[in-house]
This record gives sequence, structure tokens and C-alpha cells, in this order.
Amino acid sequence: MVMRLVLLINRNAGTFRRLPLGPTVDQAAEALRAGGHSVEVEIAGRRDLALSMSAAALRTDIDAVVAGGGDGTVLTAVLAGLGQEGKPLGLLPMGTLNLLARDIGLPLDPIEAARLLADPKVAAVDLGEVNGLPFTIWASLGMHPWVVRRRDRIQREEGFGKWPAFALAALRAFRRYPLVRATITVRGESTTVTTPVLIVSNNAWRQETLPPTRESLDQGELVVHVAKSTRRLSLLWLALNALIGRWHIPRLLATFSADEVRVTGRKRRMMLSLDGEVTVLRSPLVFRTRPRSLSMLVPRRPEEPG
Repeated sequence: MVMRLVLLINRNAGTFRRLPLGPTVDQAAEALRAGGHSVEVEIAGRRDLALSMSAAALRTDIDAVVAGGGDGTVLTAVLAGLGQEGKPLGLLPMGTLNLLARDIGLPLDPIEAARLLADPKVAAVDLGEVNGLPFTIWASLGMHPWVVRRRDRIQREEGFGKWPAFALAALRAFRRYPLVRATITVRGESTTVTTPVLIVSNNAWRQETLPPTRESLDQGELVVHVAKSTRRLSLLWLALNALIGRWHIPRLLATFSADEVRVTGRKRRMMLSLDGEVTVLRSPLVFRTRPRSLSMLVPRRPEEPG
């Protein structure tokens, strides 16, 4: 399958704190061209990324877009319509966690990933959505979006790197300890909770050391995780167990699956994180699954024919 590709790179992606931008992009493009594809390279900054993604989604002279960046870059591409209008979306992992790249079996080295995507297959994977907005991996309420928003502020105002800023923001969050007070409705039954962490994942995660990968990308289910205790020590114990891959602890974490979940907060507006990007939406938050609605370029298994 020979394609006309646009390799669209987020110049602010985390990879470029350790690898040079120009040579890395050039090597990735050459690796894709080695598969016989024509490759057009575009590099966009944070402010121009959404516009570049939207323009690429509208083009009729290309077959697919390969986005270079992290999970937030992929979310920007999905919001622009890539992967949903007949034009598959590829991914080169250049972010911090690269959760989706791990899920689809890509190596975290972007050049090695480009070599595998030079001979891809097209796979249909699920999206989640909340109030009509898509996400690829997970949505979170409570401490996580609070930490992410303050991490970004610390980076911007205090000049810290991403991980030191995250650690400082997490310490401040643990001291402030923001709680979510909401009613969760599934299949007509409602439960009111007060929790520091509420997570909705697009399909189930494996029980493994962090960061976990998902068991499947096309099961068409949402999995809800709610921390049961409001005490700091209980949350700390849950976090420590999660670090070693033992986070299914029934007395600390309630977990259930559904294809639609409604979360109604006490306030009219609720802050949440979608694939690590913080936004604010009106309550209630209605989560649904979009089965097999995202078309992606993924690496071909060795036994699969070309």
C-alpha cells in the first residue's frame, strides 16, 4: 500500500528536548519514503497545530496524515477530523508518555516507529466521547486535571521542566486535595460519590506497571474507575500499588464498564482532562463510546501479509 503522506510534526513535542528537531524529522521522513510513499513534511508550533491539522483533514490530494507528537497531538488531530473522514491517521511517538503509541504496538523511538509505519495496515479503533467531544484514551476528573493545569502554569510562570513541574503540582494538589462530588448514572441506576479521582477509560487497561496499555482498542466499552476513599493515605496507597501494577484493589477502587455513563456534578461547570488536555464542560457530562470510528495506520505483525 503506497500512499501520499503528510508528516505533520508538533515542534513543541517532548522528544525535541533530547533529540534535534531537524535531523530527527528528516530521518523519520526518509524511513517512511523507504516504503515507497511520497512524504510531505510540515512542522507546526503549538499555536498553529490545530489549524495545520484542520487544513490537512480537508486536503483531497493526500491519502493519510502521520502526526508526530504525544497523546495531546493525536487528540488535536482527532478533533480536526483526521482518522474519521476516510483519511487514516498515523502516529510517531514524540511526546512524554505516548500512551496510544504503546497501545498500538509502536516502539517509542520515533525513527524505529517510522520504519514500521512504512509498511502499515489500516485498523479501526474505538473513540470515547464526552458531551460530543472525542478522546482516544481516557478522561479524568478530580486531582489529575487539577495537577495538569497547575503543572502547565508552573512551567509557564516558574520555568520548571515538565516532570519537575508535575511533581510540584502533585504535591500542591495532595495538600489542597480537590474532591469531585457527583452523581454517576449507568443503565438508569444512580450513585452519588465524593472522590479524589474519577477516570473513564476508552476500553479496559491491563493490570500492569504504569503506564498501562489497554487490553483491546475495539471492544466498544467505557470503563469507569472511582477511588472509594477520600482519605489521603488511602489514595497514596492506591497510587503506590498502581506503580507496581496492582491497582485493582476492590476496597480502594470501584470499577465497572458500560457503553454510556452520565456524571452530574454539583456545579454547572466541571473541569476534566481528555488524553491529558484540560478543558471545562457543562454538567452533566455524558460519556459514550464510538465503536471502531477512528481509522489508524498501525504496524503490521510479522506474520501478516503486506
